[in-house]
Amino acid sequence: MRIASNIPALNTVLSLKATDRLLTDTMQKLSTGRKINSARDDAAGLAIANKLSMQVMGLNRASQNALDGVSLIQTADGALNEIHAMLQRMRELAVQAANGALLPEDRAKIQMEIDSLSDEITASANKTEFNKMKILNGEADTVKFSKVNTPAGPRIGDGFAAINYVSDTVPPGNLNYTIDRAGLPASAALSNLNSLLGNDFVFYINEAQVRIAGADTLDDVRAKLTAAADLAAMDIKFDAAGNNAFIATKKAGSAQTVAITAGDPAFVPIYAAGTDAQITLNSFDGENGVPNANFLNGAAVTASGNEVTIASSGGQVVRLTVKVVFNSDPGSADNFLFGNGSAAASPPFSDGAPASGGADMTAEIRSYGAIYLQIGPEYNQRMSVQIPKVTAETLGFAEFKGGGIVRTLNYLSHDGATEAVGIIDRAIGEISGIRARLGAYQNRLDQTVRSLDITAENVERSRSRIEDTDMAMAMTDYTRLNVKYQAAIAILAQANQRPQQILSLLQ
Repeated sequence: MRIASNIPALNTVLSLKATDRLLTDTMQKLSTGRKINSARDDAAGLAIANKLSMQVMGLNRASQNALDGVSLIQTADGALNEIHAMLQRMRELAVQAANGALLPEDRAKIQMEIDSLSDEITASANKTEFNKMKILNGEADTVKFSKVNTPAGPRIGDGFAAINYVSDTVPPGNLNYTIDRAGLPASAALSNLNSLLGNDFVFYINEAQVRIAGADTLDDVRAKLTAAADLAAMDIKFDAAGNNAFIATKKAGSAQTVAITAGDPAFVPIYAAGTDAQITLNSFDGENGVPNANFLNGAAVTASGNEVTIASSGGQVVRLTVKVVFNSDPGSADNFLFGNGSAAASPPFSDGAPASGGADMTAEIRSYGAIYLQIGPEYNQRMSVQIPKVTAETLGFAEFKGGGIVRTLNYLSHDGATEAVGIIDRAIGEISGIRARLGAYQNRLDQTVRSLDITAENVERSRSRIEDTDMAMAMTDYTRLNVKYQAAIAILAQANQRPQQILSLLQ
């Protein structure tokens, strides 16, 4: 028995300290709700829990991204629904204008509404935005360029053609073709207008009537010709002396005609027709440079004016328009032609001079668009959303002419209105296809959201098993350790009394 060193008390203190540390850890777990509060608790478990937490946060954010994508697609679909309604109205008006009971004046009023609707389609594409991002003006579409092939290689420039439509099934790659000729409008000349003066004479420019009175002056004749050309959807201009009139259709193509007729048998009818563009397909190389012969095998090329449609045997479609310019000489009758009328078989260049042969072109089609939705928590887990450009130009309602874009839907004649029905039917089909693609995108995103949410829940459950405190077990440990702690305190008090008891031996 010793009084210099109280060994039982020291042993009790050691046990008390150990119990105190365990009790402190248990209280921390109970107060924070986490089983791992520092790396010393479970280094491996902490690393796993942190990775799982990172994954849960990424999954939740990806789910929100997908919902943002749904909102974007719904915005685009809403605008396309309105464009669909405008196309239905345009088709209804085309059927109305094709009725032979209407006069040219009646069709002129219909044409006013058609022009307004055509402009509004383009305006809607430019106005439709999501988060200040335009989504129908082509910025979210498959990358499509039409390049001129030069000895130094393809380049973007001069703009001899524009790719307006590529169906979903067309594989990415480079479509090489040659523009053999541009489409030309129908054009005719009405010479020696002075010969009409002093006579009562009636003739027709297509369906538009021109009634000349004996008292009319040359200015009156020109004014009546201009009014009739407007009703017939024609361009008209006069030479410097004003004695010769040059008339041309606004649109190119073999279906376009100029017919100047009269009831007078002495009048020799004037009839002219336009021509269609012509291209030659050369090759189609995939993105990896390997030729894709399947696309060209059985591919059909059809042209209406300067609009060219390339359709493979598998139903893949590429639609382009040949860009054309006026003759550089503003005083020439050929200024109506798309380029130099004396060399109409060659594609015009930007200065109005014909090429020495066809223009070799490359239509570059890529499978990525400008909008990517990050729909997963990891790198490159993204979804590409492609929304084609939807304007009057891409739907075939406008054409490049003289360096600008002009409306080409012609409701001013029976033939023009009948042709418009087919053009609008195709446009409605293309819009329906775009909306179907958007619907597929939205369905995929809805499934993605559900999948992400379920995955996030399961990962969170896994993280919880590793990191979170089992409150029932921790409370049991706390109660047990608390009893041990109190017992150690009591025993330490007894151990501190032992030296006093030993001193009683000295009495």
